[in-house]
Amino acid sequence: MAGMSGMHGVGACLPAPVRFASTSVTSRFAPYVATLLLAFASLNAAEPIRPQLTAEKTRLTATEWIATGEARLADRDIVLYADEISYRIADRTAYARGNVILIQGTKRLVADEVSYRYDDRTYRTGRFRVGEEGILAQGTQAEGNKDKLSVTGASLSYGEPEPLGPTASARTITYQSAGEKSASSMRVEGVRAGIGGVNFFPLPSFTESPDNPSLTGLDIYASYTGRLGAELGFAGTKAVSETTRLGADVGIFTKRGLLVGPIGDYDTFRSGEVGAKGKFRTGFIKDQGDTGLDIRSQQISSERGFIDWTHYQVVQPGTTLSGNLHYWSDSYVTRDFRSENFGDIQTPDTWFEADKAGDNYVVSLFSRVQVNDYSVVQERLPEVRFDGLPVQIGGGIYHRLNAGVAALREDDPFGTGTVRSDRADLYYGVNRPFSPREWFSFTPTAGTRITHYQRTPSASTRDSYTRVLGEVGFDSKLWESSATWNYQNKAWGINGLRHIATPRVSYRLSPTADVGRASIPAIDDDVFSTYLRPLGLADRRALDRLPALNTFRVGVDNTLQTRDPAYGSRDLVRLNVAMDQYADAEAARTSGQRRDQSDAHTFLELFPARWLRFDAYNRTTVQTGKLQELNTGLTLQDADRWHFRLGTHYLEDVIPQRGIQEYTADYGLRLNEIYALLLRFRYDSRLSQFTEQTYALRQRLSRLWILSYELSFYDGSRREDNFRLGLRVETKTF
Repeated sequence: MAGMSGMHGVGACLPAPVRFASTSVTSRFAPYVATLLLAFASLNAAEPIRPQLTAEKTRLTATEWIATGEARLADRDIVLYADEISYRIADRTAYARGNVILIQGTKRLVADEVSYRYDDRTYRTGRFRVGEEGILAQGTQAEGNKDKLSVTGASLSYGEPEPLGPTASARTITYQSAGEKSASSMRVEGVRAGIGGVNFFPLPSFTESPDNPSLTGLDIYASYTGRLGAELGFAGTKAVSETTRLGADVGIFTKRGLLVGPIGDYDTFRSGEVGAKGKFRTGFIKDQGDTGLDIRSQQISSERGFIDWTHYQVVQPGTTLSGNLHYWSDSYVTRDFRSENFGDIQTPDTWFEADKAGDNYVVSLFSRVQVNDYSVVQERLPEVRFDGLPVQIGGGIYHRLNAGVAALREDDPFGTGTVRSDRADLYYGVNRPFSPREWFSFTPTAGTRITHYQRTPSASTRDSYTRVLGEVGFDSKLWESSATWNYQNKAWGINGLRHIATPRVSYRLSPTADVGRASIPAIDDDVFSTYLRPLGLADRRALDRLPALNTFRVGVDNTLQTRDPAYGSRDLVRLNVAMDQYADAEAARTSGQRRDQSDAHTFLELFPARWLRFDAYNRTTVQTGKLQELNTGLTLQDADRWHFRLGTHYLEDVIPQRGIQEYTADYGLRLNEIYALLLRFRYDSRLSQFTEQTYALRQRLSRLWILSYELSFYDGSRREDNFRLGLRVETKTF
């Protein structure tokens, strides 16, 4: 044994059956840490597994190895730290004592003592604390292995224990780690729940998933308005399976009654690329107040409600299903009772679509239906489409094919009746790009669009109508010029400047695109938009009201950049200008279009620093110089400490007294780790008054709970009251 006591080095490998004559051997490896490899398997094992034990001091007796002083034992995915770790050779078990920490994967267990068996990788503790994926537990005893952990006399908290955090006590907790086909789960029995460690509310036994907690998105709110009275609301969902959550949204209005409805969400994408996700929100109320008039100036019924559902699904790679369902009993039900949702969706739209994407095509089945009788909807019952992507057919020529068949219907709730048509549509186009120089490209294009209508207006003498249109034109990039300057500015982080300018010119000619209007049901009509429409026939959606085309589109794209150490370059300025010039104004007027004047569209974005951004959109009539639209926004921010945005919205009157002249301001300031201030203002210069003033204070009660105070004042012509006081408690992880 003299040779053993004098052993020095990084470590040694000893087979388990070795017996020692002496009762003890002490070896000191100072000042470095000694490493011992313990023999875990027998000598006959083909590939013995050798856990690694590291310590400042080791001592060997006839029956065990004893390691003291920052002892560490590692065995595959388990690591054990302690003041002292002893390994008993006979039963191949390690015993750790004093400030013990056991780490397995994402679990971290702290205890006074732990025993660990190498053969089956099981461990047993006395009093302990353990955590994984945001859930912390402590108790009197725990035992487990790599897949399962059982706890006795446990208390449970989400995140670090805090005075207002949700807690629970349980007789037993059994945690099952995630497998290849299942998520992690936790079975809790003998449960009492509470807040901040005071557990006063008994609960039935339940199974909990850290990936899908029982309660999440809990929202408790209270508010007051003169129109609705005092409101007290609650919304939350509970996990009913690994992929589905169900719950309820309840609101009590002192002047209106009880609004209640089921809510839920689902997500099955955890298993891979194939799956579905979606959510639904509902609410129903017997309105006991003054319901008012809807957008048709008709009295709103006291039976009011809404159903909102969104769905997205991947059936197989390349095949998707998606859709929205928005049923509102009247045009103002969400505006009255769920104003936060009305801000996102003001016009309910219900549609469903199935897509199959190939290498160079997309086949789709699309249906849009009118489920609300107070809105105008261009229904498709349904529409089947084939959209081919441009494909080269030889000689540098590309072709594309788009085809669709649709049953169309439009019911006008304002009394003009029902319009129907069955339509088949086909577009075929070819183009040939030429790039004789790097700075110049020219792509001539030609196409034809054939549209057949099976139903026509009753005033027409024909039961069907077929329209054949052709177009020719080109798209060109004239030259891409650039210039550089060695300008330096450390304050703004500018290291050189590069300006890139790309002029573009396009042209389309289809002088008879507006023919047959008297024989075509106007269902897919042109909708109000201030931006540039698609230029040619191929991508226009207003198929039933196409304009005659003899149009040039000219524009130039500008970008100013500087060097960036992380990304190579950084944009400082983007300025794009474009306009349509109508070559045949008289023909445009004949077809019912006002095209003797052209609008210039200007898009500007400035990014002089990461904390500063300015954006603007301008539309001006070239012939008269009259400003038609101007939207601007100036944003400043300092990480998450504060942000400020000042905006303007100007739109010339399209309908008398319907223009927009508005100024907006939004400001947020994080006062400290607990409080944040939010301000929002809207000022209408036509009315010379603030249409909205909102003052909000957010208070973080704990890591989980957020309390929001809100005071709002409104003015002008609107359905809502001119005053609102709100209080909301919400959480996103409980």
